[in-house]
Amino acid sequence: MTGTVETTLRLRPLSGRIGVEVLDADLGLLLEDEAARRELHEAMLEHHVVLMRDLHPTPEQHIALAGAFGNPIQPEDYLPKHPAHPVICRFDSAGGYKADKWHTDGTFRDVIPSAAVLCMRTSPATGGDTMWTNCCAAYDDLSNGMKGLLEGRKALHDQGPDAKAVHPVVVTHPETGRRILFVNDIFTRVIMNLPSEESLAILPFLLRHVTRPEFTYRHTWAEGDVVAWDNRSTQHYALFDFDGQRVVERVHIAGGPMTA
Repeated sequence: MTGTVETTLRLRPLSGRIGVEVLDADLGLLLEDEAARRELHEAMLEHHVVLMRDLHPTPEQHIALAGAFGNPIQPEDYLPKHPAHPVICRFDSAGGYKADKWHTDGTFRDVIPSAAVLCMRTSPATGGDTMWTNCCAAYDDLSNGMKGLLEGRKALHDQGPDAKAVHPVVVTHPETGRRILFVNDIFTRVIMNLPSEESLAILPFLLRHVTRPEFTYRHTWAEGDVVAWDNRSTQHYALFDFDGQRVVERVHIAGGPMTA
């Protein structure tokens, strides 16, 4: 006789190929119940993006919730931080910060964060949505010929003289084993082990392909919403199309090198 596995969380898909919402998300449950926290982590691995509406966590609760996905880490020195909780990045549009190109956080380092947990603190009346794309689905939908061409290729990711790293163009997710198309518009400069003319042709194609609409989810925020995402298997884009102030707070989770 086959038993059924009881689940703590109720999930609803957000789009065809990426994202789930935790219905009636209960902050107390997500902070205290280990089974719920494991399910939350598993949902992120399977669906890449997890939405929890109307949570309104305190900074301390935000950090504790992020712990469901691993160990929270200190942000890069140059990033703006919460004044009382330096593990939290605080991005305030009043300071001119923008992230309005497709990217995966930190690919200019050898080791990238494994996940991120973002809370909307001040939301503009309209606009300021965030989009995510599923880089596993993008790899899956490449032709076999293109997959073969990309095997063994490496790309330079560059944010400046002291922030450069080389990663495979296609990496393997360390927890799920899925293949990931690992290039992004902000940081990826060139496919290094291709002739320059071929890199100039192929890299722009890959950057367009990875953000095809059918791989994406677009979230319209409300204050108190929390979204967690797998930083290894996704890219994101914050739309700068609003008037007024937009303040979000983010906690990164420790990760590791991305390997083929």
